[in-house]
Amino acid sequence: MCAATNLNRPSLYAAFGGKKDIYLKVVERFADQVQSRLREAGRTAKGAKGRLKAIMAAAIDLYTGRTGLSGAPYGCLAISTLPSEAARDKDIQSALETVTARMDKGFASLIRHEMQGAIVEEEIRTAAQLLALMLHGLSIRARAGEKPERLKQLAECAVDRIIPAASPETL
Repeated sequence: MCAATNLNRPSLYAAFGGKKDIYLKVVERFADQVQSRLREAGRTAKGAKGRLKAIMAAAIDLYTGRTGLSGAPYGCLAISTLPSEAARDKDIQSALETVTARMDKGFASLIRHEMQGAIVEEEIRTAAQLLALMLHGLSIRARAGEKPERLKQLAECAVDRIIPAASPETL
């Protein structure tokens, strides 16, 4: 990192904090970039299911190294690295809670907007959490080397099962 920033170690730490601080900032920046990319992907389709499938496909492309944000199948930086230390470190646990809450909130917002009252708030929150869980699992499977095509099949199947077909507009 010192070479990449052209700073020596003391200057790097003075500018960004200790190793943990730098790591948490990297995770936050990664989450921001991923959220932006997924939001854009969701705008390419119509209806709740279409938008969610586009978001899942974009996440899979990211997780499997098919985007400019990653070059190898590493899965999600946050989901792949934060859980192992969250039980021992309250700052890392907080970062993990923030990442998962952002996912839940983003999915819930999309579902709420697209379904326009067709399902109740409790079902919206549950569907959002299930979709976030699906993304976590996709990340792990990508890291294990599962083929992107299979991951996309699983994601589409999950969206079809999680999101109710309330009206033709939501399909």
